[in-house]
Amino acid sequence: MFQRLLKQYNSWKLGQKLMCAFALASIIPILFVQIFGFQLNRRNMTQKIDELMVNNLTQIAERVNLNIQVYTNLIYQIYRDEQVIENVLALTDEENSRKAVAYNLITDRLKQYNNSEAGIRCLAVVCPDGTSVVYDFQNDSSLDTIWHSYKDLRQIPPYREAVDAPRMVLTDTMTFQGDKNEGHFFHISKRLFDFDHLDRGSIGTVVMTIDERILNTICNNSGDLLEQSLNFILNEDRQIITYPDPDFSGMKMNPELKVEDFVQVSGYLRDQKIAINQYEDPVTGWIFCNAYDTEYMLRDLSRTQQALILVTLAVLLFTTLLIVYTVRTMDASVRSVVSGMQQVQKGNLDVVVPVQSFDEIGIISDNFNSMTVKVKELIHQVEQAKEQQKNAEIRALEAQINPHFLYNTLDSINWMAIEKEEYEISRMLRNLGVILRYSINKSNQKATIWEMEDWLKKYVSLHQMRLNDAFVCEIHVDERLYPRKVHKLLLQPFIENAILHGFKEMEGGGILHVDFSLAESGKEFTVLIEDNGKGMPPEMVRSFNDKEEAIRDDGRSIGLHNAFSRMHMYYGEAASWNVSSIQGRGTVITLRLPLLEEGEDENTDRRG
Repeated sequence: MFQRLLKQYNSWKLGQKLMCAFALASIIPILFVQIFGFQLNRRNMTQKIDELMVNNLTQIAERVNLNIQVYTNLIYQIYRDEQVIENVLALTDEENSRKAVAYNLITDRLKQYNNSEAGIRCLAVVCPDGTSVVYDFQNDSSLDTIWHSYKDLRQIPPYREAVDAPRMVLTDTMTFQGDKNEGHFFHISKRLFDFDHLDRGSIGTVVMTIDERILNTICNNSGDLLEQSLNFILNEDRQIITYPDPDFSGMKMNPELKVEDFVQVSGYLRDQKIAINQYEDPVTGWIFCNAYDTEYMLRDLSRTQQALILVTLAVLLFTTLLIVYTVRTMDASVRSVVSGMQQVQKGNLDVVVPVQSFDEIGIISDNFNSMTVKVKELIHQVEQAKEQQKNAEIRALEAQINPHFLYNTLDSINWMAIEKEEYEISRMLRNLGVILRYSINKSNQKATIWEMEDWLKKYVSLHQMRLNDAFVCEIHVDERLYPRKVHKLLLQPFIENAILHGFKEMEGGGILHVDFSLAESGKEFTVLIEDNGKGMPPEMVRSFNDKEEAIRDDGRSIGLHNAFSRMHMYYGEAASWNVSSIQGRGTVITLRLPLLEEGEDENTDRRG
């Protein structure tokens, strides 16, 4: 195998050997080092980010504990409130007739403990015999509370969890339904005692209900976008304490789902590669979780790596070009001739092969240069002949202007002057003179679209007078097109066709729209010519939309075939059109023409 590879290698040209050696000695090792270094940096950066996220979770847990401490202090104030204890004893004393008064006094006392601490929904005192006093701060009521669906508050989880607990109890998030009581809340509860008679045991339990949004605000107020990173809290049973989407708070996570899978199912970081960090708080027992998009966090590292790859590729490219140049200089004479032949084959007749020696190759190079010069001259002569033929054909096509238009117009002016005794004849003659001068003066040249619009208005006005205002015409031009140029008389056959054939035998109600609009690319513009006239037969529409048939002019008129033929001669494949028509409804002709640069034809008269 080695012998065969060596034999194959020795059969290569010198340039191939150098390129192979360069690839094996430079390109492959450099790429390997780049990939290995990127993976190593990525792993180290991921570790740093994970450490940062865990530290952030620790700080969040501390802030949560501080907030809970504020609420527990409030519970301790109630726990030591002698007035509350006295009225709770009266409330549970079967022989005491002051139960109603005690109930109201406890309610009033509970109202006073809403010391504007954000998030406290309600306070409740539940006695062992089932008697309870509840005050809902949001509803400002002791009757309409979040616990109204429980007949016996001894059944609520906060009471059941605290009834045998020696200390303060933190109850996980619960979900409540209802028009005014809907929400997610967690609870802090503590048993009450009569300190003068501790042998009686617990005389009741205080339950504080707190809005879960307090926890969510603490978890996600660091400024990070939730689309890239989010924090939430679970308990040890994977029940969700708080979550950015409140609909998931209080739910128990599917045990078959990984935490990262649940995050994506919930609608966050979807289709992203997620990393999960957790911190278990020893105080609350809650698990603080963070999920982040690893690609987003490592974006700066990726950009740096991309920049290094680009620099490496640039260096390799420069080195490759240098080696290629060195190899080519060894056989420059032969390669220069071959390269020249290839350029001529591609159509580049401006190539000149340098004569580097006076041997046979030098003679071939000199003869090759002489041959390309002669071929280029012959091609130029042929192109000049074609251009002259094209100009002659264009002048012949433009010379086919229908003289009947002049006769009909003059006749119409004459009869208008005789029959109506109106003095519009001067304006018609003036417009007609402008039209004739515009049409005859350098008819194969270009004019600005501003001049084209002015000419069209005068041209259409004569037809309107001749046809007794049987139609109206609306011309709209994008002002950016005014200084741009188009060939003169290019649109006249389309306008004439719409008036003479579209509005034929119509006494009124005709509408002609002409719209010049600039394409979004800025390299072409569109001319829309629309009328509500008689329309065209389907076979005629098909013939106009068939390019080969449309430009086949019969030489008898200046009709649409003539116009399409001129468009093809002027612009070639850069021009296109579409004709749509419904008999009895009207015709729409759309012309798409390339935009000529301003000042392209210096011989054209300027505006004004």
